[in-house]
Amino acid sequence: MKQITKFWNWFQDNEEAIKNALLLGINTKEVFHHLNRNYCYISKRIGFLIISPSNNQDKYTIIFTADGYRKLFPKIMALEDQAPQLQHFIPQAFIKPIQDKTLYLTGKDKPYIFKKCKIKISQLFMALVDYNITTKQLKINLYIPSYDRIKEFDEIEIDFKYLVMDVIGEIAFRKHIKNIDFLELPEATHGLLSLIELPEYIDYLYKINSTRKTRVI
Repeated sequence: MKQITKFWNWFQDNEEAIKNALLLGINTKEVFHHLNRNYCYISKRIGFLIISPSNNQDKYTIIFTADGYRKLFPKIMALEDQAPQLQHFIPQAFIKPIQDKTLYLTGKDKPYIFKKCKIKISQLFMALVDYNITTKQLKINLYIPSYDRIKEFDEIEIDFKYLVMDVIGEIAFRKHIKNIDFLELPEATHGLLSLIELPEYIDYLYKINSTRKTRVI
């Protein structure tokens, strides 16, 4: 894990510049070029996200993600474990599932911006296409408002994949999501499930199929 130590040494030396690039837009392109270059020395297959401070904290959160690939878990966990004390950032291994859903259920969650189009998780709906009882994996349709306007943009499907990952966490995403098709949200959403309810829906599928397996006649 020598490369992880080198990365954190570089990050700590340049923490102020990274914060200023995010907060003030100072030398943003150059700073993130060097950040990505140093991060890639660890592995080209792991990524990171930087989340702005929330209401109850004054630090950015830097999240290390492997898209749920288990072989990369040790590096992801080492990145969090070996992190030094930082002034402006909180290291976090893995994208964690949303815990408090109150704002999402009431439609008061903050929007994400996709190519000048603002979309909230609370505006996203889904439908089950297939559920494999053996693998416990789902194929779903994800319905997105104004999707027809933005679907041609580069990596837009990757962006929405990360929103699903935000809802259920990257480990559950890798375990349970086999495929996602992205579609325009219809005017009538009757019969569709709000995306924020996906974790409970997965639990429901587990329970009903477990009951069928153990049923005694």
